[in-house]
Amino acid sequence: MTQHSRELVAGPITLDYFMKRAAEGWSIAAIEWVREVEAADDQPYQTSFETKLPTEEIPYGLRIAEDGLRLEPNPIETTVLLLILEKIVIEKRLTQIAADLNQRGYRTRKGTQWSPSTIFDLLPRLIEVGPKLLTSAEWRDRRSHIDFTQLQV
Repeated sequence: MTQHSRELVAGPITLDYFMKRAAEGWSIAAIEWVREVEAADDQPYQTSFETKLPTEEIPYGLRIAEDGLRLEPNPIETTVLLLILEKIVIEKRLTQIAADLNQRGYRTRKGTQWSPSTIFDLLPRLIEVGPKLLTSAEWRDRRSHIDFTQLQV
């Protein structure tokens, strides 16, 4: 088990401080430097750390795990993906899929109702995660309950 400690240090740090912490079994994991600067009136202040971070969105169907170090399946979003996949298999229109999701009380990540365009925007993610969904036990169970007589031939 690893123990973490974060301290706000007021004043200069001495070599004795580091030696004492090392003697207690601590090792340095990160150092954060802070300084006061005057912000220009025409643009908000940003640190170099903020400007280098990618602004990548978490893929739909996943969420950040409690440890903050990895992604894990989001059960509600996975259910939505499975519902969309099920409706696509029985050849439902995007408008029908959106209406069904809204009727069941599901909302987008932004808390809005589903629309054909929000479903359309999820199609690349559905293609990406599709093979994993199609081999899941939940999909096998759903597939056994799909009424394929609804298909228009």
